[in-house]
Amino acid sequence: MRRKWELFLASSRMGFKNVLADKILIAGSFLIYAMIVILYGGLIKLIPDADLAVYGFSHAQMIWYIGTTEFILFTSSSWSFKEVQGDFTSGEAHLRILRPASYAFVRFSFWSGESLARVVILFPLYFILIGWFSGEFVLSWIGFLGLLLSMPLAALMMNCGAYIIGASCLWFVQSEPAAWIWQKSIFLLGAMLWPLVFYPVWAQNIVWMLPFHGILAHGGNWALDLPMQTYVFGFINQIIWAVLSLWGLRRFDRLVLRRVQSGET
Repeated sequence: MRRKWELFLASSRMGFKNVLADKILIAGSFLIYAMIVILYGGLIKLIPDADLAVYGFSHAQMIWYIGTTEFILFTSSSWSFKEVQGDFTSGEAHLRILRPASYAFVRFSFWSGESLARVVILFPLYFILIGWFSGEFVLSWIGFLGLLLSMPLAALMMNCGAYIIGASCLWFVQSEPAAWIWQKSIFLLGAMLWPLVFYPVWAQNIVWMLPFHGILAHGGNWALDLPMQTYVFGFINQIIWAVLSLWGLRRFDRLVLRRVQSGET
């Protein structure tokens, strides 16, 4: 256990430094993020107050919601799966898998460090941008703390998903179709643009049974004034799916090892 922890820290540090070394990419990411938020935020400001008041939301809260869900997405690279796919396609991953250290664990740890670096760099900018554009800071200290606690769990699920999707090329030749389904599921079932209360009841019930709520919606909900039970159930949902994601990653890593050892790749 101690060796795994040391490996996690070492790989995470490498990922953290990797992000810090590419300042142009970080600057570009924030500019894209700002453009998306301003675009969607501008559309939200066109919605009549009465239409949002039906759900008990203000324009500022909706802008903070979208800004937060988008920020969570930007903390984890949407294209990390391509790194894994490239390693398997080139055969480099085959050598790494046969080493004592799990290739999946090293990748997960490396991406965790990258996610942490993006949060450290972009979080103050996100906070200032959304506060300026919305005209107010709607996050209470409880909401601020809840967001900080929920983001690592969201990143954990996205990083586990990225590895599984990337390694799926061992069965499906290319990972892009699976990545497309995953990303669109996060977009729709993760309630990226609109809080879950805007969805039909049957759709809300489906979303609550899937991991996508914990990836995006739960983080965005901290900007809204919702019943406390929503946040409690949201955390329970996140924790359950985070544990299942780690378990699934470990099981899938074993399948990958068997696939490589069988010579069917």
